[in-house]
Amino acid sequence: MTNYLKLIRWPNLLMIAIFQYALRYLLVAPILDYQEKGLIISHFDFFLLVFSTICVAAGGYAVNDIEDMAIDNINKPLKVIVGVKIKEETANNFYTTITFIGVAIGFYLSFVKDIRLIGFIQIFSAGFLFFYTTTYKCMPLIGNLIIGLLTGITALMVIIAEPAAMTDPAVLMFTGSYIVFAFTMTVLREMIKDLEDHKGDNSCGCKTLPVLIGNMPVKIIAGLISCFIVIALIWIQISTKQWQDKLSFIYVTGLVTTPMLLLSYFIFKAEDIKDFAKCSLLSKIIMFTGIISIIVFYFSSKQ
Repeated sequence: MTNYLKLIRWPNLLMIAIFQYALRYLLVAPILDYQEKGLIISHFDFFLLVFSTICVAAGGYAVNDIEDMAIDNINKPLKVIVGVKIKEETANNFYTTITFIGVAIGFYLSFVKDIRLIGFIQIFSAGFLFFYTTTYKCMPLIGNLIIGLLTGITALMVIIAEPAAMTDPAVLMFTGSYIVFAFTMTVLREMIKDLEDHKGDNSCGCKTLPVLIGNMPVKIIAGLISCFIVIALIWIQISTKQWQDKLSFIYVTGLVTTPMLLLSYFIFKAEDIKDFAKCSLLSKIIMFTGIISIIVFYFSSKQ
């Protein structure tokens, strides 16, 4: 069981579930309740939506490890799961089963529960995850953008499930901010991971951006993206006078903006695989603290 949990990157799946639940119950629901609109789909149906998303994402992680066995044997030989701890055939069967479950639940929600587009989004996501791993991942920048897009879609599904949310300016504005943050942070982290995996990608003919143009230009691009996120966060804090809400201001400054500044510095200073691995971990932590800010904003507004 432990090996399967590692295969599907369970902490990442937990983050997806927290993100979707926080968006629905701590952002979308309060706004719609305030306007006396309320939520339409049941708690159980929303659980199925989240479970469907997790299954598709888990399948994506599984097929990624299956296709990356040669690269992973170079980049992280001690962490290889497929072919060492789980047979390749077993991993393939697991990927097929869990992806089918995710897509099937999506179509059940679309055609039985009338939550439109969810089934098509899930099969689109599953297809893109497969082709990302087999083709797009080894194409400069395209693979990074695809993963960023799919991350944003996890948030988009939350408002697609509620017709009232799709036409509410406040919901679209706040949810859109988180979608942009999730997309940008994911693209940044994928670039950092490409830098970290440069050696294995190059050996296996995977033409990622660092392999194509070198580490230094990609470091500069990643550092500039990180700086852009910092500037955007500071601008939002200033324009909204966030300091008037001490709890959210302290949280965002201490656990999102400041770590982003540190990440920018660490990216420019990184020299080897260990340095890029630390940057990748920090970017994941920032992604998590950024998502958790929904919870902080919710309770802060109640004071």
